[in-house]
Amino acid sequence: MNTSALPAVSIPAPGQRSASLLVHIDPSEHARRQSAGLGAITSPDVLDLLLAIPEGFPVARDALPWRQQELLAGRRFPPGAVERSRTHITRLAVRPCRVILARVEGAPTRRDLGRASGFAPFCARTLVIPRLPHRAGFLTEADFWGIGITHRASDGSEETLVEPRPWRPMRHTPAGWRFVEQAYAEYLKKEQR
Repeated sequence: MNTSALPAVSIPAPGQRSASLLVHIDPSEHARRQSAGLGAITSPDVLDLLLAIPEGFPVARDALPWRQQELLAGRRFPPGAVERSRTHITRLAVRPCRVILARVEGAPTRRDLGRASGFAPFCARTLVIPRLPHRAGFLTEADFWGIGITHRASDGSEETLVEPRPWRPMRHTPAGWRFVEQAYAEYLKKEQR
């Protein structure tokens, strides 16, 4: 997939200077959420509950743990995330986008490689550097960790020195889904401008 054709969305990342994400929005889920008045779902408890329910398959409410039943009964549960009947619940919400690549701006240092590594559980990542590395082995180390290295020249042109390793999810977690929802929230903000 050509990531340069996908919209870039900047997200704030705790402890990170500048980082941007390349995302692919799921047009079906985006349209469904728009018609349901549902934006990003960022509550870890809600995402944990949604992961416990298979998409599109009715599950008896009383089969859920008591804590999740209380969460469902609460008024703050996002509308449009599930369909409810008296006895069953069906998950409608799926991940609204796929994060393709995190681009972290930084220097050719281990510290900035570490900043890029923070995205490892969620997507492929690359470190964009303004100068070529002086330290022998820097590019080899980046390649070992699967972090791409892109050199941005003073004229703004970019050259890929190390390709980022493609990302494959090892498991589906509330934290991974929340990361995607945060990216989607940034997409929604950008779309409203």
